[in-house]
Amino acid sequence: MKGNMDAILKTKGAPKSVEFASVPIPQITPDQVLVRIKASGICGTDHSLYHWSEAIASSYDLSFPAIFGHEFSGVIAEVGSQVEGIKVGERVTVNPIIYCGKCSYCAEGNIEVCDNRPFLGTDYDGGFAQYVAVRAVNIIKLPDTVSFKSGALMEPLCVAIHAVDRVKPEFGDSVVVMGPGAIGLLMLLVLKNMGVGKVIVAGTSADKERLEMAKTLGADYILNTQDEGAVKKVKDLTGSKGADVIFDATGHNSAIQMAVQMITKRGRIGVTGLPPRPSELMMTQIAMNEISIIGNRAYERKNWLQACKMIDQGLNIEAIGTHTMPLKDFEKGIDLIDQKKGLRIILQP
Repeated sequence: MKGNMDAILKTKGAPKSVEFASVPIPQITPDQVLVRIKASGICGTDHSLYHWSEAIASSYDLSFPAIFGHEFSGVIAEVGSQVEGIKVGERVTVNPIIYCGKCSYCAEGNIEVCDNRPFLGTDYDGGFAQYVAVRAVNIIKLPDTVSFKSGALMEPLCVAIHAVDRVKPEFGDSVVVMGPGAIGLLMLLVLKNMGVGKVIVAGTSADKERLEMAKTLGADYILNTQDEGAVKKVKDLTGSKGADVIFDATGHNSAIQMAVQMITKRGRIGVTGLPPRPSELMMTQIAMNEISIIGNRAYERKNWLQACKMIDQGLNIEAIGTHTMPLKDFEKGIDLIDQKKGLRIILQP
């Protein structure tokens, strides 16, 4: 397909430095498809790169100008000559991990820790545009029951599903979700869907509106971690034991330290947040209480099919997309995130 398209360009490795521009529509290779984007979400990574967090930027092989955005859905606009099983007009979302398919981790299905895993929306141009070129094997077809908005929210849903799957809370467990952002609230929805005992969602004073949303979405209790008695409150809510499972979705280095104080003996802490600074932990306490700390990165291939099935069967995640606006209003969306007035801002190119 020839012609130009609208896109949000990150022009250099510095704070802000973006512009709304007209650029050529990408030309696909024989093994790719062209997706006409219908909805694209602004992720925490996009937010960090906009403000230029060196700790986050160093994780990617960035070159400029760049088109960010890795949470999106759309319609197939063109199909490469070697692609089979995908047709123009089909509704899709996209797994943005360009996994190699050759390393031992890929062989086991663990593409999230692939030895060579560039990423759409950072290493390659992504979804803050009208079109994107995508390797065909990364396409996930959307059931007719899944809206484009939900399709754009499916990537963070997969993050939540993967974390829950790795940490494995059991029926009846008491669970704390630290961080009522998009990932934390999607964890809440997944946990309530699977039937754990009680879910406590924790945040700070700045998260007041998000904590209220957590209550609306089914949290059994909400908690301000800045209150002096926050740890005791978790103990009181769990029969003095502490939580069986805690998920850290905050991206703050102090969260894991508090989680160690809130967890029960032999409890499990899942870490999904990516803090820019190290956390200090008393390893003796972790050893003596047999606490497990489990890192969680992105998602496996199976999580995309699980996400499709869960939404198709009635899991409603659309509340996580709190605002919808045109692509050109990208920086207005960033401002909302800065003010913690939005969870996922959905852009419509």
